[in-house]
Amino acid sequence: MERGPEDPGKNYRTQGRLMYADYSPLEDDRNLVEIIKEFTSLASRMGRMDANGKKLAALLSDSDGLRQDIIAAIKNIRTDTTFTMDKFRDKHVDVLSNELLTKGAALLMDTKNSLSELLKNTETGFDEQHTRYREKIALMINENNSAASNLVQTWLAADSMNLPRPILANLAVTAGASLDRKSGAKNYETFRTTASAATVQSGQPGDSAQKGTDALQFSYTFQIDPSELEFWNYRRIVTDLGIRELLLPVGMEAPVSERIKKSFRFGSRKDAEVMKEPEFVKADGYCLIAASLNDNKTLVVELAKDPARPEESGLFRITYDVASLSVPGQPHASAGARPKLDYLVQDGGNLITESDLLQIAEIQKNSDMSKLHLLGSAVLARIRILQDPQVIRSRGTLTELRTRNDNVVIPSGLQEGNYRALFEFLESIAFSYAPFVKKMQEKTSVNGELVLKEELGGGQRKEYSVRVDELRSQLKDTEHGKMIAAAMGL
Repeated sequence: MERGPEDPGKNYRTQGRLMYADYSPLEDDRNLVEIIKEFTSLASRMGRMDANGKKLAALLSDSDGLRQDIIAAIKNIRTDTTFTMDKFRDKHVDVLSNELLTKGAALLMDTKNSLSELLKNTETGFDEQHTRYREKIALMINENNSAASNLVQTWLAADSMNLPRPILANLAVTAGASLDRKSGAKNYETFRTTASAATVQSGQPGDSAQKGTDALQFSYTFQIDPSELEFWNYRRIVTDLGIRELLLPVGMEAPVSERIKKSFRFGSRKDAEVMKEPEFVKADGYCLIAASLNDNKTLVVELAKDPARPEESGLFRITYDVASLSVPGQPHASAGARPKLDYLVQDGGNLITESDLLQIAEIQKNSDMSKLHLLGSAVLARIRILQDPQVIRSRGTLTELRTRNDNVVIPSGLQEGNYRALFEFLESIAFSYAPFVKKMQEKTSVNGELVLKEELGGGQRKEYSVRVDELRSQLKDTEHGKMIAAAMGL
């Protein structure tokens, strides 16, 4: 059974300056030789797993035919045995009916019944053995496909180290948390989703703007276990973020005194316009229902008074431009930018939404914008924990890998033994390695090698190399492997 890399946290960054073999600068700060070797190994193992899965599936299918043949053979033996003994009895019926031979007739019948029962038990025993045999093969298939999923998970958990720069430049990452209704809204479900706009299939190394016209789109999601993450391990309220006396607007309302006066007015005076004032609620005890950070550009925070009935009790949705929020060690990029604040509440069965309340001058003037920004900054700092590669590697589970046309590679594709979409995904990745492979071959005097040099300082250098034939040999045994080798330019 295949196993994943022994060191899932492998780091390909180097201490010195990386260069091609001719000492021209490399357009990356990572050891691309080792990255390409690791990718080739992954594709090779996937090829073997695909081949093993197909062989096991064929064995499982053929075993059903074997069962039918054996059961039919045993039934035929039972039928033939019964027919032979009945024929013998019919031939000697006169003698066997004699009173002196009744014991012999009974013995013949007992023998016939015993043989029939023995063959029936043989059929039942074989059927049970076959069922256990079939279950064992099915288990081996599941283990093979699970091992494939785990290998992909280990590789994608270190995507920032393993994926080519042209692909990384076109990824959008969303990290989020929301209260899990199944837990009674006591615990958070946390995740990180990565999606490609389009992968680069051509161009020079470092040219992330040029995209192939038929580039593969994909996305993958890691579910993160929050049980040992200090903030996300239990339901939180606003004060848990270190913020107190936070007032949030719910709209413009007439003062109570004006509403009382209006109820006693008569005639046209009763319809006279009533001046409205901003209405606020104290949100210190409001629960953090959900938060999501989209592509490091937009932060959405949802707060509700009652986590079990968020919209019935009143729900605030605050959308921040991340550039307007300060994080430790960084000042506000645009401190004057205001967030978008919506208030949603159920009233008489209807959902009422007060949109972008902070655009109302009176509400904005009476809001404490510094506390609102502080709220956003506090949530931002904590949600970025969910983007930490170490957290993904140690606490993340790859729950979905999807390619264009809604092909779900993981879990359903591999669970069904269909590796086609997975190799389509890997082939797309391979295309983005191709420009670097080509350039490394062009810039070395050693034919058939990929070579990089590392400048360590003090006149010292280190060299990394791998033979193209060595990489190609790992991929030559399967059709998918050959396609990936061709895509990489090997």
